[in-house]
Formats: sequence, structure tokens, C-alpha cells
Amino acid sequence: MFARLLFIFASFCASLWADATILGQGEYRYRVVSGWGREALAQVQVKNGHSVAVDSVGRLFFLTDDARNNVVILDAKTGALIKHWTARMPGAHGMTLVKENGREVLFITDTALHEVRKLTLDGEELARYPWPEKSGLYAKADEYRPSKILHHPDGRLWIFDGYGKDYIHAYAADGTWIRSWGGNLGDGENQLHHWGPHGGGLDLRDPAAPKMVIAMSDQQEVKRFTLDGQFIDKLPFPGGNPRDFVIMGEHSLIPHLGDQWPKDKNAPGFISIVDHDFKIVSNIGAPPADYQGGVLQPMRSDGKTFIHPHGVTADASGNLFVAQFASPAAPLLKLERLKGPQ
Repeated sequence: MFARLLFIFASFCASLWADATILGQGEYRYRVVSGWGREALAQVQVKNGHSVAVDSVGRLFFLTDDARNNVVILDAKTGALIKHWTARMPGAHGMTLVKENGREVLFITDTALHEVRKLTLDGEELARYPWPEKSGLYAKADEYRPSKILHHPDGRLWIFDGYGKDYIHAYAADGTWIRSWGGNLGDGENQLHHWGPHGGGLDLRDPAAPKMVIAMSDQQEVKRFTLDGQFIDKLPFPGGNPRDFVIMGEHSLIPHLGDQWPKDKNAPGFISIVDHDFKIVSNIGAPPADYQGGVLQPMRSDGKTFIHPHGVTADASGNLFVAQFASPAAPLLKLERLKGPQ
């Protein structure tokens, strides 16, 4: 009871500051919705916020690593609690919501169980993807700690081993392992250095040139590859710590866990919105991006908006939902997009 009251009080104090604060720049400005989801989260156990997704009927799915209730489902508009369930995953980390054969399903990674699970939106388990033993890249399952799943409309999967050995593992639609790349494989930029491939996404907006975008976390950069693992280019985000890549129409969201992470694990972090060319059009919880001679200068957070934004998504109206790691007072935030003149 005391912990619940403390959570509510801390959330209330944070909301007082948020009420009058406008975040971001240009066409992408936001305000934290005061108290959104506070009562719902006070009813469940939340360890760390890891990922968020909105389904086709406007429900928000919030992933936590508390094995008593891995998935908390809220009404995205009101923040009311709809239900919660457990997948019995103590290391739940990455969650991808996709439409497959006419229905929506979830893929969830677990860094502690060293596997990926596929589930219905109600928590029924459909399949498991164990450690990729056939790859020959691991001596034991414990070396494999998957962080994110990418899903192609044709059913293909890519699993990032972001906390293990930094490989990308490709799977056929039937779940058969195909090949692995990244990590220490290949030459030069085709390799992925340690604490690199944390999150990312498939950019299929140009059908003639599909790309895999990898948020390289502690490397302070984003790298782009072909879908078969050939390096295309990389884009630096100095001062940031890219944790994920989420497409939002013609723009994309990149949450930065902490601008001095991991050197300073109390660094608060921020979120960048980038255009199709990966130029920052708005920094949320940070000063505007500064480009000098076309070169992005080191960024920093405002020190008060976020505490380790780990995952982010947007609803149909452009509002943002942010899952925060190691943030007991505010593991989940909603940011309302502001319309009209500045």
C-alpha cells in the first residue's frame, strides 16, 4: 500500500511541472498528459518499462519485466486499465505487435530466458524461438540475450541479439533459422560492435529499396543495411544513445536512453523525431538539434522530461507513448501532440 501511495504521489509531483511545459520544436510539439494512466499502473506491479505498441482498436500494450504481469493493456485515450497478463518472462525486453494472417500478434524477447515468444493479444502462447544453436555462433544458450524482433509482411523475422553477441538472426516465415550476420562476422561496417544492435525497424517505405535500420545504442549512431545484411550507411547521433527506431508516417521516432549512458546511468535521455533523410526535425526533452555545416553537433537532454525513455510509439492522432526504464515514478508517459501555430 505504501509503495502504491508513493507511486501516485511521485507521479502527481511530476505532473505539476508537465502541465505547462511544451516539448519539441516546429510541427512536432507535445505536452505530457498529466496523470494519464496513473491509477491504472497503481493497480499492477511494474518493474521496468520496456516497450509500447498500439493495436488496431486503440489499446495500448505496455511491456514490463515484472513476470507477474508482463503486459499491461490500457485505453490509449483515457489511460484506464483494461486488463493485464503474464507471459512468465522475467527478462521481457522487446515487443513487436504485427498483423499476421489477418490477426494481430505479439513477439516478445526475453534476455533472461534467452528466447523469443509469439503470443496472441490475450497472452496465449503460439510459438517459441529458442537460442539459434544451428548458427554455430554460441557455445550455450546463456550467451544469447535477444533484444528486439523485426517482422516483414511476408512473415520473415529478424531477431537482434543486442545484449549477447550482437548478431542479427534471420528466420523464414515458418520459424526456420536461415542465416546470421553482424557481430564479428564480415568486414568493416558489416560488423556490429558490442552493446550495439539494441532496437530498430524495417523501413519499407521505398519498395524498391527496403532497409533495415539498427539503433546502435552505446555506439551513438544508427546503421542501415539491406535486408540480407549488407551495410549501406550510418548516421551519427552524438550525445544520444539510440535505443529504437519507429516509423511514424514520413517521419520516425528515435528514443535515446540517456545522453551519457552508460557512463552516467542517471542520465535522463530524450527523443528525436527525424525526417526521411534522418535529419532531426524535433527533439523532445532536449534543445533543438544544431547542425553546423550539415554536421549534427552533440546533443543533451533538458534533464527533467524523461528518465531513460526505452521504447516509444504513436497513435493514429500522433500522440506519443513512452516506456521508461528504471523509472519507478513514471514508467509510462503519454505525450499529447499539439496542433496549430506555435
